[in-house]
Amino acid sequence: MKAPLKMYKLKPNVVHDFSIEIPKCMYRLGNIHEPKKVDDGPGEQVPAPKEKLDIFDQVKQFLKNCPEKIPGMAELETRQNRILEQLAQLKQQISSLKSDLNIPTTSQDTITGCFQVGLKKTSLPESLVITANPNQPPYSLELLQLLLQNEISLIVTSYLHSSVTTLPIPALQLQKTLENFVVSSNAPKLKVCLIWKMIDSSVDLMLTPSGVSGEVNLLRYLTRLTNTQLSYDSSKDALEIESLLDQCYLLVRSRTKSERANILQLFNKSLAKSTWLLGRNQASVVDVAAYSAIKQCGSSKELNANLNKWFQNCASLVNTKC
Repeated sequence: MKAPLKMYKLKPNVVHDFSIEIPKCMYRLGNIHEPKKVDDGPGEQVPAPKEKLDIFDQVKQFLKNCPEKIPGMAELETRQNRILEQLAQLKQQISSLKSDLNIPTTSQDTITGCFQVGLKKTSLPESLVITANPNQPPYSLELLQLLLQNEISLIVTSYLHSSVTTLPIPALQLQKTLENFVVSSNAPKLKVCLIWKMIDSSVDLMLTPSGVSGEVNLLRYLTRLTNTQLSYDSSKDALEIESLLDQCYLLVRSRTKSERANILQLFNKSLAKSTWLLGRNQASVVDVAAYSAIKQCGSSKELNANLNKWFQNCASLVNTKC
């Protein structure tokens, strides 16, 4: 067996035989590969703040930890302090003017209340463009027309996309119901352009820069757009409403009868012995979404007596407006 061959040596390309002066304007980091001793101090590192600081405190901390003074920084710090003093004087003058004019201090609750009062007038757009799958008609629109007729008049105009040759009978019946609805003359009018188109989801709301996909999300958007009887953001059972809206979404996409039975059981539990879901005495956005989901997936025959009575109440509302 031959002995191992010796490797030849190469001369180094770079010779570090001179000292390198490291800039002192930056803080140093300890070597992470060296074991840290217990009595080691922070050195020249800038300690992390224990609490969140505003921009002014961050600047002061940065100046305090700088090993050397930066040229012009003293003048900048003096100017900053002068501006802060002027702002404090301005705030004091505004407070004195409020007290002289007997103007109450504005709180977050006051701002929220004013916003909700003005929401109905300022946030209502002139029109909405909705694309709907003809195989999954948005039956929620016919309930929205009826329930919001005294607050918002939904004027629906339907169009046929080139991807759809003829409308199925359920979609055609819904189109006639929506277009023949007589709107109130006193309520603000909202024009809804309904385009029947072969899309992946059931409903798409066209917005800029991004849209809203899905019928449940469309209902969420409309309830947040205005302050109506279907709005639920300030309701005590808002989380339960969101959960039931998600169940409506899952019901449309359920594939087996057992999946639908589990969701319908949740609806029955929410209904209990009341007329409407959530134990309410009037219809909510959950009733609108659940009615449309049950009608889309064709599970009305799978309802028990309690849910069937509720479903007939929803259907009777639609029949009264026709």
